Order: sequence, then structure tokens, then C-alpha cells
Amino acid sequence: MLDSLRRRLKRTNEDLHAESLQARFTDASCSRIDEAADRGPVRIRGEVAGLQVVPRAGAPCLEVTVDDGTARAVAVFTGRTRVGGLDPGRPVAVEGMARRHGGRLVLLNPSYTLLP
Repeated sequence: MLDSLRRRLKRTNEDLHAESLQARFTDASCSRIDEAADRGPVRIRGEVAGLQVVPRAGAPCLEVTVDDGTARAVAVFTGRTRVGGLDPGRPVAVEGMARRHGGRLVLLNPSYTLLP
């Protein structure tokens, strides 16, 4: 029992946040990001962890990082610098074709649903 208490006390804020996200976004209709299929259709749920505009082939692309507590995925919206409602901290479901690139799950021009 004492070892269990020590392990709990050693958890970082990041560990606690990840556990909170996992509890919040676990859903039978969605894949966990760390278990999502490569090169296939996926549906994930998570919190918008960050936004970044990156130029690709001369056009802007909005990269939206989604975190479900198990891992992070990047939804790339080509030709966009902003997508209404996708702000840091916002819960979202993202669906599309996924591939692993550079150790991360990437979805190109996915559909998305803003969650309450």
C-alpha cells in the first residue's frame, strides 16, 4: 500500500492531465490515438492541444494537434489558416484517412465535429 501511495505522489502534472484526457475521451465508437490504424480510416476524439500554420508547396496548411491522453495526432487542413471553432482546449472528434509520418498520426483534410 505504501508503494502504491508513493507511485501516485510521483506522478507529474502531465501524467494527471493525460489520465484526465483518457477518462474524458474514451468512447467505443472511436480509436485511441496510440492504437489507431495506419493507412486506414480512423475516428478519434480528443482535445485541441495546439494550432500551427505551416507553408507546404506554396500554400498555407493549418495543423491542429489533438490529444486524447494516449498520444497526439495532427489534423492537417490544406489551404487554410483558420478553422472556426477549433481552438486550444476545445473537445473535438476527427475522422478521416490516417497515416503515420515521423512517429505521429496524421489525418489530411479530415471531417471534424466540435464536442460539448
